[in-house]
Amino acid sequence: MGTLYTDWWWLNSSEGTRLPSAVQVCFSRPGVATAVFLFLTSDGLVPGEHQRPKVTLLLTDVSGNNHSLGTYELSCQHNPLVINVTHHPNVLFHRTTSVLLNFSSSLVGISAVALRTSSHISPSAPNNCIPEHEGPDHQGQSCVHRPCGEQGSCAPLLLDHADVVNCTSSGPGHMKCAITCQRGFALQASSGQYLRPMQKEILLTCSSGHWDQVVSCMRLDCGIPDSSLVNYATFSCSEGTDFLKRCSISCVPPAKLQGLSPWLTCLEDGLWSLPEAYCKLECDVPPVIPNANLLVPHCLQGNHDVGSVCRYECKPGYYMVESVESKVRNKFLKIQCLEGGIWEQGSCVPVVCEPPSPVFEGMYECTNGFELDSQCVLKCNQESERLPILCTKEGLWTQEFKLCENLQGECPPPASELNFVEYKCEQGYGIGAVCSPSCIIPPSDPVILPENITADTLEHWMEPVKVQSIVCTGRRQWHPDPFLVHCIQSCEPFQADGWCDTINNRAYCRYDGGDCCSSTLSSKKVIPFAADCDLDECTCRDPKAEENQ
Repeated sequence: MGTLYTDWWWLNSSEGTRLPSAVQVCFSRPGVATAVFLFLTSDGLVPGEHQRPKVTLLLTDVSGNNHSLGTYELSCQHNPLVINVTHHPNVLFHRTTSVLLNFSSSLVGISAVALRTSSHISPSAPNNCIPEHEGPDHQGQSCVHRPCGEQGSCAPLLLDHADVVNCTSSGPGHMKCAITCQRGFALQASSGQYLRPMQKEILLTCSSGHWDQVVSCMRLDCGIPDSSLVNYATFSCSEGTDFLKRCSISCVPPAKLQGLSPWLTCLEDGLWSLPEAYCKLECDVPPVIPNANLLVPHCLQGNHDVGSVCRYECKPGYYMVESVESKVRNKFLKIQCLEGGIWEQGSCVPVVCEPPSPVFEGMYECTNGFELDSQCVLKCNQESERLPILCTKEGLWTQEFKLCENLQGECPPPASELNFVEYKCEQGYGIGAVCSPSCIIPPSDPVILPENITADTLEHWMEPVKVQSIVCTGRRQWHPDPFLVHCIQSCEPFQADGWCDTINNRAYCRYDGGDCCSSTLSSKKVIPFAADCDLDECTCRDPKAEENQ
């Protein structure tokens, strides 16, 4: 509900507080009445009498019609007498200009009558009731209706939280008032909006009983501070956000608070005070990198600015790879403090030597595979011992792998059409010879499958390796073994084209480039290429997709 206005009528009688049995009181601001207050100086009770005097109230509206509020007992123990007009719905839709008081005793004395009206009706509405002099005993206590065309008088402005109200009048229908709000309050229009910028003073003009604006002084409220005021921060305003209230600044990790004071204060211009602190993004102490030594000691102190760099040296037998494709082995590593306040990733990986040529398959034994310091010995039919070949920290073998002396013979020709694969052996079948496989039924690819798996039992999640060639090893055996080479259907050349091709919906074809899962499609809608595709073939099979997590 809006603000309530209270209009007062004060007694102005030379005969004291005693009044005639009927008194009509007029008010300068007609409005929809919500309550009437009757202030007593005497309730008129005569000693020995048990019957208390009563008063009957009638409200007069701007049209001159009377509306009864009922009859009430008078008592100094209930002073002032408060009549709640909202209990009388017949009055709620009329603007009251005067109150008629009928007393049952002439001994009743009153000092004032107050009429409370709702702010939903403008207090500057024209008054249709003006004072009339009816004699020395009734000065200013009766009303008559104003003739048509007579200009209305201007009601004085009564504003809560107004510091200064200076009014000047050039006549009954003209007035100017300069209003200044108290500190911490600002002028607000009837729409509820502050007058911008936060205005504390205004000049209002009344003409023919009408004020040009309806304003009020409302407490300043700065609202929740905008996030742009302090980056990487949140604000806590437990006290509120109005004038002189404070909000605290808290930094969102990993940002850290820097500055003099973590407080913002709501000022009288409706804005927050300039922050005396900020949130600085910093990196803590860099992480420990396995198999690496930190070269810059001050990195252990923490509080590193964005862009700071810490350097490491990989331990012997480890190196830092620039990229997956790069073969450059660098023993020095650097990591940088990123904008998010975290360190970039870095690692030192073990040195690994290149595997020997496939022609040596099955002819050597190594102590630790192809890793650093692993020793590999070639097994020959000769009784003479061969010196071990060592993998060094540079990722190189100490000597070249060579076939045993006088090693002769050849591999048996690969079985014809074994597993629907045929081989082209232009180099023959001798040791070191290479044969190229191809599938009899195109379009198919030759791949290596485990011993217990065939092309018919291959699951979609299995990812076999395509075979480019087989080689005759020093043991006069083909590598890989032709019995393990099978033909599977080739991938269609339509991956990641927005259509789910069932032939490609398997790991070997990268699950059609993501075309069969809504989570990996920009359109989020799977469109099967084959209208009659099997339900299982069209489902999202990719184990890395969101649907299968």
